[in-house]
Amino acid sequence: MNKKLILGALSLFLLAGCASNDTKKEESTDESVNTTTDEAGGAQSSAEVTDADGNVTKADIEKENGKITSITIDQIKDGSSKKELGDDYKMKEASSIGKEWYEQVKYLEQFIIDNGVDAVKLDKDGYAEDEDLKSGCTINLTDIMEAVKEADAK
Repeated sequence: MNKKLILGALSLFLLAGCASNDTKKEESTDESVNTTTDEAGGAQSSAEVTDADGNVTKADIEKENGKITSITIDQIKDGSSKKELGDDYKMKEASSIGKEWYEQVKYLEQFIIDNGVDAVKLDKDGYAEDEDLKSGCTINLTDIMEAVKEADAK
């Protein structure tokens, strides 16, 4: 019975992916979403998006009464977590706002908690349009927001 349930869910997932009308960049992504709900009505969901180069973007969201109360975002590049690398990622030197990757993502996480996922609008190149968000986060958000939206949708 469990095999039938898993196969059925997998089939629906694959059909939903085939029926999508979204236009994607030339690079392909693989997505994985997990959701759990606790007895108090809180929900936790996570999503992973893998780009064509094998880099993984992860988003973990916790909600209470439909509102995001916690979010954690990370990217794994060449087997290393950008958050775990911290200052060793060496983005601060190249950043127009003088912030490391993990600092910019922390700002984005708080922006999403305060304003919601839909408040994050991206330009055609994948960068934030909102001036407040751009003041603390100038990294490309394409894969990040794809993972966040997938986790938020569950």
